[in-house]
Amino acid sequence: MLRPLQRSDLVAWRRHYRQVERACNLPAHFDAEARFLCAVQRSQLQHDNDHLQLGAFDVEGELLDQLSLRLQCAHARSVELYWLHAGGCPQQRQLHPSLHALCTFLFEQVGIRRLFVLLPPDTGSEVVATLQAVGFEHEGLLRDHHLDDEGWQDRRLYALTAPAWLQRRSAES
Repeated sequence: MLRPLQRSDLVAWRRHYRQVERACNLPAHFDAEARFLCAVQRSQLQHDNDHLQLGAFDVEGELLDQLSLRLQCAHARSVELYWLHAGGCPQQRQLHPSLHALCTFLFEQVGIRRLFVLLPPDTGSEVVATLQAVGFEHEGLLRDHHLDDEGWQDRRLYALTAPAWLQRRSAES
C-alpha cells in the first residue's frame, strides 16, 4: 500500500531508517528525525518545488520504503523521485511494487505528466533493471549535476512519461 507519510508513522519510520543506515552505511544524521517531521508537515504537490513524502507499507502496516517526490514544475507536471536511501541502496525486493504503485498513483490519479530519477553513475544494475522493468528509459548523463562533500558528481537520468505508462498498462491488460 502506498500512502502519504504522517506524523503517526514516526515509530515505523525510525525502524526503517535504522535498517537503511545499517544496510547502506549511511552516515548518522542527528537531525534525520526532525527533517522527517518537517517534510511530513509540508508534504504536498501543488506548487513548483513542493515535496511529497510517501510510504510503501506491507499488509501488517510495516514501512517498507520511503519515496520522496519533488514537483519540479507545476505547469509541466514534472516530478523528481528519490528514495530515503538514494545512495544506490534500495532493497530490490521492495522497489518494484513501490514503483508500480507510485506510477499508478501519479499518472492515473494525480495527473503527473513526467516522472524522473537522477542516479549516481555507480548505482547498481539491479536498481536500473527495476526502473526499466517498470518502464523508465535512460535519457542521458548530466555532467557535474550534484555537489556533495567530494565535489561535483555526474547523474544518470531515467524517466517515464504518462503516455508511455498508460500505453504499457493497456498492453498488459
